[in-house]
Amino acid sequence: MKSELLLLLSLVFFSCGKNETLDVSSPDAKNKIHFSINEKGNVFYEIQSVGRPVLSKSVMGFTLKKTDLSEGFEVLSSSTTTHSSVWETVWGKHQTITNHYNELTLHLKQKQSGILLDLIARAYDDGIAFRYVFPEQEGLKEFIIMDEKTEFNFAGDYKAWWNFADYDNYEKEYYNSPITSIGDTVNFARRPDKEERANMCNTPLTIEVSDDLVISIHEADLTDYAGMNLLNQKNGPNLKAHLTPWMNGDLVRAKTPFQSPWRTVQIGENAGDLVESNLIMNLNPPNVYKNTDWIETYTYIGIWWELHIGKTSWAEKTQFGKPLPKTRPHGATTENAKYHIDFASEHGIKDVLIEGWDKGWDDMTGSWTGYGIFDWSTSTSDFDIQEVCDYAKKKGVRMMMYHETISDIDHYEPRMDTLFKMCRDLGIKTVKVGYTGDVNYDYDKNTYRQHHHGQYMVRHYKKMIQTAGKHELLIVNHEPIKFTGEQRTYPNIMAREGVRGQEYNAWSKGNSPEHGVVLPFTRILGGPIDFTPGIFEVMLPQRKWAKFEIRVRTTVAKQLAYYLTMFSPIQMLADLPENYKGKPAFEFLKNVPTNWSETKVLNAKIGDYYTVARKERGTDNWYLGSITDENTRQLTVKLDFLDPDKTYEATIYADGKDADWVTNPYPVEISKKKVTSKDKLDIKLATSGGQAIAFIAQ
Repeated sequence: MKSELLLLLSLVFFSCGKNETLDVSSPDAKNKIHFSINEKGNVFYEIQSVGRPVLSKSVMGFTLKKTDLSEGFEVLSSSTTTHSSVWETVWGKHQTITNHYNELTLHLKQKQSGILLDLIARAYDDGIAFRYVFPEQEGLKEFIIMDEKTEFNFAGDYKAWWNFADYDNYEKEYYNSPITSIGDTVNFARRPDKEERANMCNTPLTIEVSDDLVISIHEADLTDYAGMNLLNQKNGPNLKAHLTPWMNGDLVRAKTPFQSPWRTVQIGENAGDLVESNLIMNLNPPNVYKNTDWIETYTYIGIWWELHIGKTSWAEKTQFGKPLPKTRPHGATTENAKYHIDFASEHGIKDVLIEGWDKGWDDMTGSWTGYGIFDWSTSTSDFDIQEVCDYAKKKGVRMMMYHETISDIDHYEPRMDTLFKMCRDLGIKTVKVGYTGDVNYDYDKNTYRQHHHGQYMVRHYKKMIQTAGKHELLIVNHEPIKFTGEQRTYPNIMAREGVRGQEYNAWSKGNSPEHGVVLPFTRILGGPIDFTPGIFEVMLPQRKWAKFEIRVRTTVAKQLAYYLTMFSPIQMLADLPENYKGKPAFEFLKNVPTNWSETKVLNAKIGDYYTVARKERGTDNWYLGSITDENTRQLTVKLDFLDPDKTYEATIYADGKDADWVTNPYPVEISKKKVTSKDKLDIKLATSGGQAIAFIAQ
């Protein structure tokens, strides 16, 4: 007891010293965050990994509307704790997750204003995180953040993988460059976009520090705050937090007690370590639902791809002010829905997504925006939602609801509770909610009133998830805010698009062969995506207006491998049903799991290749996906992830002879062989090719 008291007194004395310096290290002692305060009371942090600088001395603080909180701070006290626990996911890439960290809390006071501000830092074996906390206090009640000053000052001008920041859209191409070239609109904007922010990027931002050190900058537990972008300050490899604003320039409107999201730095020896990391989810609160039996993972088909490739239309009679041509009729008819339901029932597929079933599509004119034009509960004249849902139930299938809000939050949010109750009454399990267009756009005033990634929409998305949970519904979002690990707290938020996904291949120059081997180490680090893989007919109908070739820039085998590499608990079999009929490779899509107990990255190089193995939850079966960029690859993988006491039958779906994404994308060679954990496999990948393997325990 005496020794503990002496230790406590020495800690208090040390933490009250002038020019205070405090730090905390990860349980394995490899990762360390170090704080310091200079004579002016400016607060700084720096991060090291295995003794090497990752982030050099970096500024912290805020500017409030009435107060500058960037200097004049003193340390009142500090404390450290250690936490270690194990929790189980409802679904995910791992069944059990260890949450083990050392935590430092630094209590600060600004001398002039008397405002109290806490810094909390957590050091994990797979990274560092810190957040700001404004405790309840007499001197600060309600306040507005006008600037978050957090900087990320890198020790060198390392190679970065980034895409342009945009207050309303995350569906961007990825680039790689030195940190000092991030957001360079002159050299990297292949298609100039008025919404792309010069010298700014989204998060996650992934940085290759060296051959044995890779990091990713992101945020966790984004709650009642504005989404963070990163501003290239052009004064060296130095980035600064740049929050998405309200339309009047406010960044965050708050009242004490209040806390920021975690600022996260995932750290790994290689890119695969970032994929296997659970840092982002560990920083979110535990699951709020006592009963999760209603939450499930699965694959689905739908009336979707045919809309994008121009076979049918979302609208019933007119779209964007023009009559529908006879060559492109309405897609969401009762007859077409039953055709898809029959196919799903025959092949054991649980859900059929139906887009364009409701009133409102005919009323859009000129763009994907609208104000008060959608009903969300009334069917078009050629679609009977009750009949379709009843028919699906008889076939052991469900309709997946689609609500395209056109970002008309003023009208959609007040109706969510009623609409979600309607869905549950119809036997619907999952609602896909889209947010194309400008938030609360008003045609009459020719203006919109919010940004997608600001505090207003962060609040909306949380309310939507909570309302869906009340009715035991699952949510898939398109045009969303980014994932920051909230699927731990609300495991009914299954997937968020927020990515330049498959549909871009249907009506634009498409996604490059490299795109698929960048996403696992960038966007997907935030959380699962709805990428909509599984296109077998990769050569698409050409559009009269297009001055470029419209097609999918992969082999068919790579589309199979995407079900392992593009992590999601709800995966779409995106192609038309008729394109799957008679195709042996379709067996893989019918049987591929969507929930995993283990994930192991076998090899990875950002932008080049990626091989991942995942163990099916509840069985001893494993599945492997391997993909490459525009180059052919021959990779050798050890099968030591398999159970050493079992023999497996491996069914291999590989790029066939002479497969090439440009000239011959279709061949898929299917073979079987017996393997054990002592074996190795040679994986041969065609240009923009892939390989998918099912290891079934015998």
